[in-house]
Amino acid sequence: MFERDIIKLMYRLSAIIEEIYQKYAKLAEKRNVRFNLDFPDITRRIERPSIVRKPLETLMPGAIERAQKEVSLIVQQDYVIVRDDGVALAPNVVRELSDGFKNVFAKSRVGFGTEIRIRL
Repeated sequence: MFERDIIKLMYRLSAIIEEIYQKYAKLAEKRNVRFNLDFPDITRRIERPSIVRKPLETLMPGAIERAQKEVSLIVQQDYVIVRDDGVALAPNVVRELSDGFKNVFAKSRVGFGTEIRIRL
């Protein structure tokens, strides 16, 4: 396979993130929660969109519901991060956030809210 053929098999991460952002921006606005997007490299591509889309579809509504003032969707080199400023969650609830996803890691701390990392 040539490099251009391999690129055709990959998906633009920015398209997936934009779709999720647009879908949940209305819910955030309805709850009066600021929804931040931090995505420095919009050219990034991934092989399997489901490793990002499925966890985000599952986790975003809860993050927006927990948030007091804001939710952030952040794309970094190896992770997509969902961060809310809501109350800290019990350890068993934090475990449930990543249940069923091999690439999802959650943590929640008093005063810092909840952070969910989706490994790319």
